[in-house]
Amino acid sequence: MRTLLAATLLLVATRAFADDDLTGLDDRTQQLARSLNANARPHFVLGYKAFDAKDYKTAVAEFEIAYRLDPEVPLLFTWAQSERLGGNCKHAVELYQKYLYADINKDQAAFTRERIRECGGVPTTAPPAPPPPVQVPEAAASPPYVWYRDVPADVLTGVGAVSLIAGGVLFAKAHATANDATAAFYLDDHERLRADAIHQRNLGLGATIAGVLVAGAGIGLYIYDVKRAAVTTDGTSVALALRW
Repeated sequence: MRTLLAATLLLVATRAFADDDLTGLDDRTQQLARSLNANARPHFVLGYKAFDAKDYKTAVAEFEIAYRLDPEVPLLFTWAQSERLGGNCKHAVELYQKYLYADINKDQAAFTRERIRECGGVPTTAPPAPPPPVQVPEAAASPPYVWYRDVPADVLTGVGAVSLIAGGVLFAKAHATANDATAAFYLDDHERLRADAIHQRNLGLGATIAGVLVAGAGIGLYIYDVKRAAVTTDGTSVALALRW
């Protein structure tokens, strides 16, 4: 029993050593083997030796395991080569196409396309680069707001100011007429002048009220236009101006 156990351990150790034994491999293959991780390296070595012995079935199995454990680009190519030489061109073409998408030089790409055509496939180009981001043109900056160029607001404010001035003049005239009525010699002149003063005062009151309303509308329009001009292009609604 002990002899059988010792023999088994010796066989496993010998197999493990053989799997990782790089003797007999050329320098470039040894360099590739050493670049792989410790789990993938023995499978690569076994795959290479099987490939060299034209045992492509074993080579396919070992290269696939090595690639799964350490997906390096060269392993993808050796796996594809083993599939092609082993008669499985369909899977070989899939691996070759994947290899074309890797970071390889022009000569490697040309050789790979030849192998794809040899298998009856059609080489594809690398996936198209994503389109550049769309540059959204920035909205042209609005000219600065100038109050005296705001014609509607200017007109309203001007008309309101004129009305206020007219109201003030009429109030002053009504006051003077009322004084004349008080100083009149004849009663009919007093009554006439008093009626004129009342009429002038009413006209002044109407002009003043109209002036306040129209001028207020003009000032409100100034404020609205100032706030609207200050709205940025970040989607802020003009409704900000309406908070007033």
